Amino acid sequence: MRLKQLLVWLVLAACSWAQAQPALQGPTLPPQRVDGILAVVGDKIIMRSEFETEKMQLARGRELPDSLVAYCAILDQLIIDRLLLNQAEIDSIPLGDDRVESEIDNRIREYQRMAGSLVELERYLGKTITEFKDEIRPKMRNSLLAQEMRSTITDPIRISPQEVKQFYESIPEDSLPIINTEVEVAQLIIEPPVSEVARAYAKEQLEDLRARVLRGESFERLAKAYSMDPGSKNNGGLLPEFGRGEMVGAFERMAFKLKDDSLSPVFESDYGFHIMKLIKRKGDRIIAAHILIRPEYTSGDFIAASASADSIFTELSEGRLEWCTAVKAFTSETYGDKAYCGYLSDEVTGLQKTAFDQLPSDIKQQVEKMEAGTYSAPKLTVTPDGRSVYRILYVKSFIAPHEANLIQDYSRIQMEAEEQKKQEALDSWVQKYKSRTYIRVNDPGIDCPSVETWNRP
Repeated sequence: MRLKQLLVWLVLAACSWAQAQPALQGPTLPPQRVDGILAVVGDKIIMRSEFETEKMQLARGRELPDSLVAYCAILDQLIIDRLLLNQAEIDSIPLGDDRVESEIDNRIREYQRMAGSLVELERYLGKTITEFKDEIRPKMRNSLLAQEMRSTITDPIRISPQEVKQFYESIPEDSLPIINTEVEVAQLIIEPPVSEVARAYAKEQLEDLRARVLRGESFERLAKAYSMDPGSKNNGGLLPEFGRGEMVGAFERMAFKLKDDSLSPVFESDYGFHIMKLIKRKGDRIIAAHILIRPEYTSGDFIAASASADSIFTELSEGRLEWCTAVKAFTSETYGDKAYCGYLSDEVTGLQKTAFDQLPSDIKQQVEKMEAGTYSAPKLTVTPDGRSVYRILYVKSFIAPHEANLIQDYSRIQMEAEEQKKQEALDSWVQKYKSRTYIRVNDPGIDCPSVETWNRP
């Protein structure tokens, strides 16, 4: 992303990080006396500039067929978010400082990755990271509080099969959505074996880098120069904040052994050899950087992996090996999702049926040439972190475009029915609490029908 785009995105994000949009807290004042206040909800305010920023973000780069309806929906959502925040404070919904700081740090790391470095980020912010954190901390706290209040309303909602059926039957026949082509596809990943000579050489390289850090060289500079982790390399090895259960076992165990600003010995995980610098530990959350060196494969390693992949493919094709058994026995420890037999899941629904158009391009090119119930011949491919591996694909089924129905699309319809029930619960809560809360929209220029329903004495 170009730096100019980053700056625009940061400005927008500072005002709009989530649907539960935070606002600067202020005193309860008559809105007509304070220039720039668009609405008051309890003792929370909505600034006119915030509303305009949301409008700009919604309309950016596209035409809105009915902009008034869209803008009125933005206003309604801002008011609902303030209502949630107001009630969260009345109900004393708990929110620890650690969580607020954790979310802020995660945002900063996102911005840093986009900018390239903390120096570049501070340059485009026009302030130090500490100053920026101080500025956004109240907004982040408000946003998280509103989210927590919303969760107390919607999380307990569950839906029965009868309710799913009723939801489906309530949809007019001419309004049933058309589901585009879907596919159930799984992958088996075979990594070349690593020779002991290659392992020893990788470890030796990292021991040398560790010694250089201990002699005073910059960990960040060495990570940028030598680390084989593409996700953290350009950030000087800095990783997203993590907690227990979020990293592979060896990495997590080492992280929780270290003290702040300390350097680990060389250790091995499923990804290769690491040295880790613990930057800060906050309770059960870790901020750390690492340098990864993976053992390099030899031509012999690839020959062995290719032979193994060909053998597995032959057994699968001849029916002598069942797919899920093969995945659990032979797939990589790092890739392939053994627990789910290697099946890819839809990014939107999380279901095993994946929209064909959403498949990664390289997998899509193979799958479109296959038939249901068949396997692809092993193919050498590259993983997101740069490893060369062999991959076998299995297409369990193709689902042709069709009108949504309870037999083929039950899980999808169930999710939508549950979302509707949650929305109805939230709507009911809003109706109840808006009658108990002072709400005033202070702009006659906003031609939204809902304004009069919000204004309360």
